[in-house]
Amino acid sequence: MKALTVASIASLSELEARHYLRAAHGDELAAAVALAEDRNVLDGSVEEPDDTEVHHALYLLRRTLGLDMPSFDWMRVELRKRKRVAPARAA
Repeated sequence: MKALTVASIASLSELEARHYLRAAHGDELAAAVALAEDRNVLDGSVEEPDDTEVHHALYLLRRTLGLDMPSFDWMRVELRKRKRVAPARAA
């Protein structure tokens, strides 16, 4: 199991936000998924984050870095695209 980067499920520091982005090679959505996974672990959940949890994590990342708020619809479309591509790459 990897070490958690985030210390709280309620807030995110600029340093933590930059760490998630750096670990995701600048991919905001991948960083948000990782953040949402870590927040679930801190909350005691073993479930994968749902779209709402990923969107909230993306919101936290972007708000912390002073960026515009993300569109929930855009994020859901992007997550679905990535889920369709991932199985194709594994084959």
